[in-house]
Amino acid sequence: MSIYQRFALFYQRGPYLRFSQELAESVVPEYLDLINFHPVDLLDIACGEGSFAVVMAAAGYRVSGVDQSAEMIALARERARLASIQVDFSVEDMRNLQFVEEFDLVTCFFDSLNYLLTVRDLQAAFHGVFAALRPGGYFIFDMNTVHGLVVNWMREKTYVQNETDDFIEYHRHEFDYENLIATVEITIFSRSSGELWERIQETHRERGYPIADLQFLLTETGFKIEAIYGSLSRRTELQVDSSRVFFVVQKPT
Repeated sequence: MSIYQRFALFYQRGPYLRFSQELAESVVPEYLDLINFHPVDLLDIACGEGSFAVVMAAAGYRVSGVDQSAEMIALARERARLASIQVDFSVEDMRNLQFVEEFDLVTCFFDSLNYLLTVRDLQAAFHGVFAALRPGGYFIFDMNTVHGLVVNWMREKTYVQNETDDFIEYHRHEFDYENLIATVEITIFSRSSGELWERIQETHRERGYPIADLQFLLTETGFKIEAIYGSLSRRTELQVDSSRVFFVVQKPT
């Protein structure tokens, strides 16, 4: 079973949306103002249930959002409909991005690129983004660092991620040190009716990439690396113990 199918509905009920909403409401707009870059159209890759895309569209950007999960795209379209916001959502694989139009800004957040488990797949995604950008356009994305996957993810190997009266979500983590791949087994027990409970399970895998490897792939693709941060909101430098890395790269004019 593909990921983010039945889990998609529980994803939007969990704590995950705060990250995307904070990025859209303050972090990304403030950063764009800081670098004096004012995009018109934006492509959000791995847009999930659309929280980032809808907030950005409400702020006046012309937004397209793509995600591999049809279930997530259905939730994103419903979010836009309820907000009376126009966003062009579609089901697309980030490894095979093909757009006729070009964009001023491409974003990909919440470690979505870590789900690409081979260098070939990651490079394909970078090439797709490069082709989708107008010359002078920016690509802003984040990834979990190797440190973040090894230390932060493995600090508690088993824990309750989210719990309500109607469902409980457990996570169990493992790490493959040879291939730098973290695995999380997500198990959800959901009340279906009365005292009946249903079990839902998905396996998610993320690969950690050394920063030097990411820099090499980006420059080989043709990007100019403008900044690397440990935190985009605070614009702090990347440290050896940073759990997340933010890249700001530009397609040359």
